[in-house]
Amino acid sequence: MRESSPPPRTDPRTAVSRDASRLARRETGHQSFWRSLGVLGMVGWPIAIGSVGGTIFGRYLDAQFNTGLRYTLILMMAGILIGCFAAWKSVTPKHD
Repeated sequence: MRESSPPPRTDPRTAVSRDASRLARRETGHQSFWRSLGVLGMVGWPIAIGSVGGTIFGRYLDAQFNTGLRYTLILMMAGILIGCFAAWKSVTPKHD
């Protein structure tokens, strides 16, 4: 059995200068907090609305056709999947 060699170590001075430059490029002040909160809302709302909307519509169909929880569960999962897809599309960068 062959042992793999550990990954090469980076020079500590290079790592520190890289981290310092990343820290200098980072946004300062309260803007980064509000931007993070906006991204959280951009991701959370489509999932929440999709799951609740699918659940409500599924409950309505189950009451109409007397099917127990069949449509509720199916449409809730469909709403979650569609909401996750919408959230993923809103966060990923667009390639033109």
